[in-house]
Amino acid sequence: MLGPDSQLLIILLVTVSAALLFAAARLRLLPLRILCGALSVTVAMVGGIATTNYYYGYYTTWSQLWADFHGTTGNLGDISVVSASPAGSGHLFWANLPGRLTGYSRRGLVYLPPQYSQARYARVRFPVVELFHGTPGSPFAYDRILHIGQVMDWLLARHLIGPMILVMPSINGAGRDHQDCVNGPGVKDMTYLTRDVRAYMLAHYRVSTDPFEWGLGGYSSGGYCAANLAMRNRDSYGAAAIIEGYFRAADGPAAAALGFNHPLEAANSPLYLAERLTPDSGPIPAVWVAAGTGTSDYGPATVFTAALDRFQQVPFIRLNDARDGTSAWSAVLPSALTWLWQQLAPPDLRVLFPVRTRASNLITTLTIPAGARDHGSCGRVIRTNPANRLLGCAARHITRPSSRHAGPSPARKAPAIRGASSRTGLPGGPR
Repeated sequence: MLGPDSQLLIILLVTVSAALLFAAARLRLLPLRILCGALSVTVAMVGGIATTNYYYGYYTTWSQLWADFHGTTGNLGDISVVSASPAGSGHLFWANLPGRLTGYSRRGLVYLPPQYSQARYARVRFPVVELFHGTPGSPFAYDRILHIGQVMDWLLARHLIGPMILVMPSINGAGRDHQDCVNGPGVKDMTYLTRDVRAYMLAHYRVSTDPFEWGLGGYSSGGYCAANLAMRNRDSYGAAAIIEGYFRAADGPAAAALGFNHPLEAANSPLYLAERLTPDSGPIPAVWVAAGTGTSDYGPATVFTAALDRFQQVPFIRLNDARDGTSAWSAVLPSALTWLWQQLAPPDLRVLFPVRTRASNLITTLTIPAGARDHGSCGRVIRTNPANRLLGCAARHITRPSSRHAGPSPARKAPAIRGASSRTGLPGGPR
């Protein structure tokens, strides 16, 4: 099928552009030459957009592109139950996520672990992770590109994590503008994502009521969302995993959503918020960062990490020569999910679902293969093969970690009673 992420579409556009350019050179009538030349440039520009979409996988169906262009949900695609694994399979599906406070109503993906439907866990309330996609894009990328259901089932089957519920809401508002999870002039995206989505999940699913058993994660613009929401709502989340995010509002689409208002940009820049923290600032969510050295956001990521290192040891995954693309996102997603479980799981679930490994606070370098682009080499594994091969691809390129933080991280201090806060109230306290 000739979809918006099709290689055939790119070839067709390049061919048409070349044919028009050839016609512009051969035709004698000046108006026709001008028309063919203008059409050639236009088609070439569309081809460039199609190439970018193929590289990042933002839109996989025409309905997704049409819906995002017009600010509607559209038919975002069908999600089926993911393939079976030794521990059973979770359920990944679309859900309407209405917001009473904001009036927003968007569709998002929800992942329920296999244990959710098992009778012996009928009274268990599970930790929750909100995962955010990039801009442009939709939650569908978590299934189409990152295969989130297969990855979760793989990690659960091998006892690398315990069961968590994932919710993947849209960070795109009505109209053509991208809100990137902020509150600004005419925008209430932060309120929707932090309060409305949580209220809906609490009302409809067996999710934890402890705010520190809620986590955040995201890639690209979604990484910015995870960082900004964590820094702006520090008493509402226990942990945040940031993959290739940006750390200053002015560096991404958030600036436009904030009306290019400098005070609002400063108030929604995780880097500046982290630098202003003091020992009296109150609880700080645990933070995990992955950043590619091939992006302009690598420098701000290191400064953000250093600011938080004053109060906690921040795991930092350095992606050598990586750009902000699907190969990098997919390579580190299993590590991020494993770490999030370690931070969010309460003591009773740790006993009920023991895991084989502990999250490490070492700085690690992950090298994306030099010859791989996002839909080739290891990137092709991301699109077509099971999660265990995907994870094997990533593991082959992990180099020896540095000694910046020698030894494993201190375990997050577990609450004595489920639902009680595990925070000490001071930054850098036991997690």
